[in-house]
Amino acid sequence: MRKKARNDDAVSILHRRYVKDDSKRKELLEQERSNAEIASLVYDLRKQAGLSQRELAELVGTTQSAISRLEDADYDGHSLSMLRRIAAATKQRLTVVSIPEDPGKGAILDAFRLFVELLRRKNKLTVNELARQADIDRGEIIAMERTRGYRPSPRTLHKLSRFYEIPERRFLALAGAVKEVPQSFVDQASRFAAQSESFATLTSEEKRALDDFMRFLRTDG
Repeated sequence: MRKKARNDDAVSILHRRYVKDDSKRKELLEQERSNAEIASLVYDLRKQAGLSQRELAELVGTTQSAISRLEDADYDGHSLSMLRRIAAATKQRLTVVSIPEDPGKGAILDAFRLFVELLRRKNKLTVNELARQADIDRGEIIAMERTRGYRPSPRTLHKLSRFYEIPERRFLALAGAVKEVPQSFVDQASRFAAQSESFATLTSEEKRALDDFMRFLRTDG
């Protein structure tokens, strides 16, 4: 516990020192996060469709090297028209979401997106398996895991809260469906998002963070 506390303190200090009070760094961090999310989205859409970079390039009328650049987290030349063509080629629908500039709300939305993906992975479920077992739409699962600020239907939130045995009002708050949430909830969501965002695989540290956050959500208070 002592080591975990020191790590949390270190993350807080680094954020305060290098990001929190610097608007330019905040903007850069947000841009880098967006680039990484788009790169991951393009890669996942291509893989789910069973396409190589060259095959996808032919379908959307571009080159293999252009697709490779789009899948690079450092690339910042994305265009909405190209993303729409990629979505259409992989039989998906692209949705653009706008969210308010509210640090607390942003932290909760980040936590929700990470939480639903990590919880599914911890339970060793594919997207199709979760959709079938929880009786929810496969497309909504993908959107929740990949789109920051995506608002799933009330039915989906109800089904997921029952499937994972999380009090529904806590799950609704995490999904951004509740306007007013306690600061303690925002703090817990921020801590979970900070611990989990950089994990590529489900490590022991990630499992602990997920378990801790799950216990918090199940404490219906």
